[in-house]
Amino acid sequence: MSNREGILAGLGPLLSPKASIVLPSDSKFASLAAVESDVQQTVRYASEHNIPFIARAGGHGATKALSQAKNAIQIDFRSLNHIKLSEDGQTATIGGGANVSEIVNTLIGLGKRTVTGICESVGFSAPALGGGHGWLQGQYGLMADQVISARLVLPNGELVTVSENCNSDLFWAIRGAGHNFGLVTEWEYRVYVNSAPSWSWEIFVYSGDKLEALYDLANRSLQGQPPELIYWGYIIKVQEIDPDHPILWFGVIFNGSPNTAKEYAKPFHDIGPLSVQIGQGSIHDLAVATFQDADGPGCAYGMTSLRYPIGLKSHNLTAIRQVYNEIDETFKKVPEISGSFFLLEAYSTQAVKAVGPKSTAFPHREDNILVTSYIMYAPNSAIDHIAHEFGKRLQKYLLEGSEDPAHLRAYVNYANGNESLQEVYGWEAWRLEKLRKLKAQWDPENKMRYYVPIE
Repeated sequence: MSNREGILAGLGPLLSPKASIVLPSDSKFASLAAVESDVQQTVRYASEHNIPFIARAGGHGATKALSQAKNAIQIDFRSLNHIKLSEDGQTATIGGGANVSEIVNTLIGLGKRTVTGICESVGFSAPALGGGHGWLQGQYGLMADQVISARLVLPNGELVTVSENCNSDLFWAIRGAGHNFGLVTEWEYRVYVNSAPSWSWEIFVYSGDKLEALYDLANRSLQGQPPELIYWGYIIKVQEIDPDHPILWFGVIFNGSPNTAKEYAKPFHDIGPLSVQIGQGSIHDLAVATFQDADGPGCAYGMTSLRYPIGLKSHNLTAIRQVYNEIDETFKKVPEISGSFFLLEAYSTQAVKAVGPKSTAFPHREDNILVTSYIMYAPNSAIDHIAHEFGKRLQKYLLEGSEDPAHLRAYVNYANGNESLQEVYGWEAWRLEKLRKLKAQWDPENKMRYYVPIE
């Protein structure tokens, strides 16, 4: 009996009539349906038969450990995408398979909003489990800070509720290191009145010689950054603008009036941009403007995607110049990766820093800037090593130029998978000790080991 036949015979009768067991080659693979009990039964079956299992919602995971899930059962969560507002309008129940776009659009229709990830087609649960940065974090905190409770299928198939009052240690762990502990089928999540539905932005394009002037101004601008303001930058090759060198793309993004956005953007005109795009619209329009909509390069499927994140307090101009020069030279030498981009995200942090650093497993609340390379190329094993070394060099420049060169701080949701546990889960000894104890308690056989595993 083949492995598939064995799974069909053993697991099939345990599932609901809506559920299916299919191979990637089957035509039904892209349109699966399941309910919470199917998740339980599948995890229980996989655990009992020592079969690896992973979950899929948005399908954007790119960390190294995912490649170790050989002959695994993929549990497709995408039909668990319900979103229901509570009677008092202060919370919503959100299915573990909902994606960012579904949640944003549904809540807008109800006059609400909340903190989600940026890329519209990314699943909601995965970024929340790793802390979860987003456009609204300066006003409300991280995604992890919005979680009131969660329904979690443990690695043995048991279903538990976690909250401040129920399995509180596990509740702490899933908000920052949650990929290690179970599969969330449903969230109870804070939502807010959509009091400022309009977003305003000015997007500047500069030539590479303006780098020092731009990021010196960005550093000074961060000092007075209000909760509604985001500075968002790319180093990227745009053939139509400059066929020879990468350009600097820099957005001043404000949740509110274009007149206020104009005031914050005004100093950036003095640097001498090649072009300026002024826009206003919905959060979807913002996603389009920043290339984070479902059709944008940041959300593309089918490409090899490597990321090398680092959290920073401020921009080191010498280090960013080194990054720019390395990108410029490498794109010429290896044109196959010239579609990659380098992202500098400076979200507001007021509400993030207002939450106690020990209150969740997320370890990097004091960082002001989230930086990563997105090294993207058509799958090609001959380039993999070159791309990896390229990404590590970019990260090294920034680390050596940071305020703490001995301690890399890497955002778990962007992690490549080569980082140490301290770099991802925090340098305080108590943090990793607590996570390891909880891992031994809730997943003693390390079934959840395919996304930056705690070992």
